[in-house]
Amino acid sequence: MFIFLAVYLLLGYALAILHSHSIYFIISELFFSLYLVLSLFFMVIRGRAEVFSTRTIDYAYTLLGLGSPLLFQPASTGLLLIGVLLEFIGAILVLVGFLSLNRSFGLGPENRGIKSRGAYRVVRHPMYSGYVLAETGFFLNNLSLVNLAVLAASVLCLLLRMRAEERLLRGDHAYVEYARRVRWRLIPFLF
Repeated sequence: MFIFLAVYLLLGYALAILHSHSIYFIISELFFSLYLVLSLFFMVIRGRAEVFSTRTIDYAYTLLGLGSPLLFQPASTGLLLIGVLLEFIGAILVLVGFLSLNRSFGLGPENRGIKSRGAYRVVRHPMYSGYVLAETGFFLNNLSLVNLAVLAASVLCLLLRMRAEERLLRGDHAYVEYARRVRWRLIPFLF
């Protein structure tokens, strides 16, 4: 299902890029396109999960968290410079986290091997940090109550997904050691 959604989004991004006159928009769409292409690639070559969640609700958080940002709506108000900066930093964090995961990439709560290099030396969930920053940046560029609700729902699902992943991974001694070394989940020195 993820592969069909990713291909559909890639086609939509390609069409949007062709019809856009905004360099900011084109760069943003290229980042999302690169993320989707890498996602598809790593989905194909990823390693086998050693352990995975059997709880349906854990996968529901994942799908809702991944799908909710698709509900963001363009708005005519916003803080363009701050928003663009947060979106850019967030997109970079997602890509660095993604590349750090490499063949351990998965969508739901699964253990495909503990990664502690690259971005995972700083926080335990760098991709999630990137998602929150990028989505917050989009919200700041497109201020509306609908987008605030979408951001809140997305972050809530992400936090529930993170909790489900950590519950599963705490069964692995290597993860317990890793979590002891890398104390912060999303934001260094805060959370």
